[in-house]
Amino acid sequence: MYIESEVDAVLLDMDGTLLDLHYDSHFWLQFIPQQYALKHGLSLQQAERHVYAQYEKVTGSLDWYCYDYWCATLGLDIHALQHKTKHKIQVRSDTLWFLEKLKQANIPAYILTNAHRSGVKLKMQQTELTSYFKKIISSHDVQIAKENVRFWSAVEDELQIDFSRCLFIDDSEKILHVAKEAGIGFLRGIATPDSEKPAQNMQDFDTIKQFSELF
Repeated sequence: MYIESEVDAVLLDMDGTLLDLHYDSHFWLQFIPQQYALKHGLSLQQAERHVYAQYEKVTGSLDWYCYDYWCATLGLDIHALQHKTKHKIQVRSDTLWFLEKLKQANIPAYILTNAHRSGVKLKMQQTELTSYFKKIISSHDVQIAKENVRFWSAVEDELQIDFSRCLFIDDSEKILHVAKEAGIGFLRGIATPDSEKPAQNMQDFDTIKQFSELF
């Protein structure tokens, strides 16, 4: 793959691809159970068991990514609470370099994310990345998660681009498989989505640690 000659557009996941997944890992796995324990007078262990069980029920569905769903399910104001840990929102090490490189090459970049619009807004405010993207599409805009091939059909219709000449980068192997089924020509995984965790291996896709490996 030669980005400058074979790729017409770059489609990018947000959390774990452009941004360090550590913010989300901390927020959902530590901070939210802590807040649930405080609100309901539970031990942290009891709160974790309950909260993680609720996560398990909807993993991979649109509800899993929906702040409104979690507000109702957990009785917590997720929209407000995300601001309490916003200092942890960070771009991955060479994200800005990569986006500048695409800009110089006149290759349009798009964000395709499962993140709720409330989260997208905060993260773009914190990182000031918005201007690098021709469009940001959340799965909540089309009411279908990226794990469903119908999400990709909706994106293709909206963007009117040739998927076979697009590069898509994501930290989820499951989502990369769906993107392949949808006809995306070039696919790459992210080896280190969370800076606090060891690198992941993907069975069926090449992974990169740095965007510079694409050039």
